Amino acid sequence: CRLRALEAARTYLGVREEPAGSNLGPKSGPNAHAIERWQRWANGLTGYPWCAAFLCGMVREACGLVVPTPKRASVGFLEAWAREVGSLLEPGTRPRRGDWIVYRWDSDDWPDHIGVVERNVSLAWSGSFAAGMVRTIEGNVDNAVRRKYRSVRRARFVRIDAQKLEPVE
Repeated sequence: CRLRALEAARTYLGVREEPAGSNLGPKSGPNAHAIERWQRWANGLTGYPWCAAFLCGMVREACGLVVPTPKRASVGFLEAWAREVGSLLEPGTRPRRGDWIVYRWDSDDWPDHIGVVERNVSLAWSGSFAAGMVRTIEGNVDNAVRRKYRSVRRARFVRIDAQKLEPVE
């Protein structure tokens, strides 16, 4: 499932908010209202920061499955769910393509952003945190779905396991 979800994410590269900064999707074209669709699938609402909703949307679209946790559009709640079900990778476990990367950029230790690993560029572990770079696909980056090269400093990884997800109702 994680590789199918990664492939789905690639098909949305370049989808942008309209207007920029609105957290809403394009109004016309092949991806009309895609951002709102992912947001609704994640928690029934629209117009909020959508990085986590994008990843949940890719799992739903590619695999017909949902992450079974309330408020799953929040990066922090997604990470807590992953920890609870054993999908949060232990430090020292090398992420694979299709794993999710949870970033912590500020000092409060609350997860700030999430993306999907497309490729390990360089990766090593230092204590409980990884060092190096990965190439990712992320939603809600500069108001769009983008491919990024990111440092993995202070990041955690989640391995999506279809057996821990629920079918779409």
